[in-house]
Amino acid sequence: MASLQREDVVTWLHFNLSDARARRWLLQAHFVPQLLREVLERHDEDRCIELTDTELLLVIGDFTFEDDSDPSEVATLWCFATPQRLITARFHPLKSADELRLRLRDGGAARSGIDLLSQLLALRAARLRRLAEDMTQLLDRVEDEILAGNIKQQREQLGRTRRLCARLRRQFMPERGDLNKFLHRPLEQLAPADRDQLQECNDGLGFVLEEIAECYERAKLLQEELSSRVAENTGRNLYALSILTAVLLPMTLVTGVFGMNVAGLPGMHDAGAFVRVMWLIVASGALTLAILFWKRLL
Repeated sequence: MASLQREDVVTWLHFNLSDARARRWLLQAHFVPQLLREVLERHDEDRCIELTDTELLLVIGDFTFEDDSDPSEVATLWCFATPQRLITARFHPLKSADELRLRLRDGGAARSGIDLLSQLLALRAARLRRLAEDMTQLLDRVEDEILAGNIKQQREQLGRTRRLCARLRRQFMPERGDLNKFLHRPLEQLAPADRDQLQECNDGLGFVLEEIAECYERAKLLQEELSSRVAENTGRNLYALSILTAVLLPMTLVTGVFGMNVAGLPGMHDAGAFVRVMWLIVASGALTLAILFWKRLL
């Protein structure tokens, strides 16, 4: 705790709020501002960006750490940045916070708490970009398969992609808009370098969200193309089935007539009747085909 008293050191304090002792210590610490205490006591998970003097409160979403979780699943991260420190708190393990921890352990540095917060936002945007790149590669492969006529399980893949894009946009688009409005306000309390870095992070997030929006539209168009291809194949199969039915209909009529077990049926006592009936069946089928060709239906 000695680093908290030094003005030349940037300190990051990261708390697991699921631990009752950590939560109680955080709420009772003298260096924790009243604004952050109130937010944590209410467990307020609504998006929030507030600036008081040189202190920045930010409530954002971050990706959960579990490997088997949904890629779009996020949890709340409470951040409070000052020139000398960054305080973060969460209930669930989060990826960006862990990546920032590994970066600092490997020798990373920051000139202020807001700089450290900007690095956290940049790491989150980088993960979003990786998700967008993975979706783009998936859509490229699906598009090649659909255009090549290799129709299989693309509908499920496209549906999952659209769902992922929609959830990511729904989660991060409002946050990007709030931060954009915040940065366009007069912020004399923020150092110009900190403000520029936050603006850069916000712009980077905007570019990634545009890529995700493009993925959503591509997935939608590919679903329409897939439906068109499936409908075309279905229509072709139904047409072939209709032609086959039309050809077999007169042949079936002939066999039905001569298959009746009634008195007076011609040819019942004629040894050559079977051959003549077979020729009649073939002739009726050939005549039907000729009519279809004449009507340009084949």
